[in-house]
Amino acid sequence: MNNVATIPDKPALPAFSMTPRSLDEALKYAEMMSNSDLVPSGYKGKPANILVAIQKGLEVGLSPMAALETIAVINGRASLWGDGMLALVQAHPAYEQIDESQSTDKEGVCRVKRKGHEWHEQRFTLEDAKRAGLLGKQGPWTQYTARMLKLRARGFALRDVFADALKGMIAAE
Repeated sequence: MNNVATIPDKPALPAFSMTPRSLDEALKYAEMMSNSDLVPSGYKGKPANILVAIQKGLEVGLSPMAALETIAVINGRASLWGDGMLALVQAHPAYEQIDESQSTDKEGVCRVKRKGHEWHEQRFTLEDAKRAGLLGKQGPWTQYTARMLKLRARGFALRDVFADALKGMIAAE
């Protein structure tokens, strides 16, 4: 008798799922979600944007709800919030490790390692942020400068090493 337990690659869908299975269902889903208080404000009243975000999310492995929570539209381009980008990369079979421990309040540092490859490092400094016109504006660059530096370095590093997982998506930060 074989007592070895197996673990499925992906958990089974719950008995109830709102994942659309046809274009008609997707259109209805997008319309319903555009009226919901649980979608980010950028999707309110915009079912077309919701539909495109869901499709883009599916292309990188996100469920519809995860896509709406993780994808932002920045200058007309689908972008991933930093933690969502990291989650996608960490789920990739070639992911090995990330190290952001060298980040400071003056420089974001992200080192990422893909299995079978050397470490790759990206840095993003206060000077880089100044040149990009990011400092001094109300919002996270003023309130959480150190985190934004780290997330900007992360976005560049992950895009460089895991283009296959991110499929051209950039970091929202």
